[in-house]
Amino acid sequence: FQGMMPIMPTAITEPCDLDETSQRRLVQYCLKCDAAAIGHFGFASEFHKISDPQRRRLIELIVEEVGGRVPVFIGVAAPAVHTALAYAREAKALGANLIMAMLPYMDVPDRDGAFEYYAALSDATDLPIIIQDAGHSASILNADLLMRLFNEVEHVCHVKAEGPDFIAKTAALIEQSAGKFPVIGGAAGKHMIHMLRMGVTSFMTGTEALDIHGAVVRAFLDGDEEKAASIYFGKVLPYLGFYMDYSKELLKDMLYRRGVIDCPKVIPPAGTAPMSEIERSEFEWVLDRIGLNQKWPHIP
Repeated sequence: FQGMMPIMPTAITEPCDLDETSQRRLVQYCLKCDAAAIGHFGFASEFHKISDPQRRRLIELIVEEVGGRVPVFIGVAAPAVHTALAYAREAKALGANLIMAMLPYMDVPDRDGAFEYYAALSDATDLPIIIQDAGHSASILNADLLMRLFNEVEHVCHVKAEGPDFIAKTAALIEQSAGKFPVIGGAAGKHMIHMLRMGVTSFMTGTEALDIHGAVVRAFLDGDEEKAASIYFGKVLPYLGFYMDYSKELLKDMLYRRGVIDCPKVIPPAGTAPMSEIERSEFEWVLDRIGLNQKWPHIP
């Protein structure tokens, strides 16, 4: 993949029902921002707060709205292996093109268990697998194990790097695979410009400002490193510190103020305290300075 691979949030109404109109608008927003692929059921999607019937409906809606224009990848994160396998089979049946899988997040397996988990996923469906190297799995999914998975498990094709050591791990994976094991950037866009310089070409970041993140990647892949760096340091980094501290609150908040979704509400419970008044004031000041405190210009 070359470009942005946004993981969408789940759009809801004020009473916390699925907002299918906003969800479709989110898909169109991603397509108009030249997404290379579109995904759902990552952390940004609040996957752990979505019922199985809602999950099925969201996959149906997203696949339908994308209409085959780009690949659709579906997260299968679950606390139990058999649940993840069922989600993978469901994703295949409903028309997804890839699955994204992090390790079970309650009883986290050891390295042998991790290998068995991805092997079972590969046996359950022939969809390509994106390994999601999330924070809780970073110490288990070291570069050696990831390379073994890539070499020995048939459908493991990509890894999304976002654990605490993702820069060093990315460099090791690129070196050990001679660039053949594609690493997808994550971590909200932290170190995006550096990962581009290392050879990463696709990113699951920045859905709140997909046009800006995408501009960084396009400029770099077009050979203009200076332009990419200028956009990154001038448009992305100024708000990223606040965003990484309050991403649950700010992802939907920014999409709402940009006119992409109709409700900024997080699916309850929120889990974290909201921004303080002073932080919110400074965040608004930053958005005004970089031009992100206004409607996205392509909203119909």
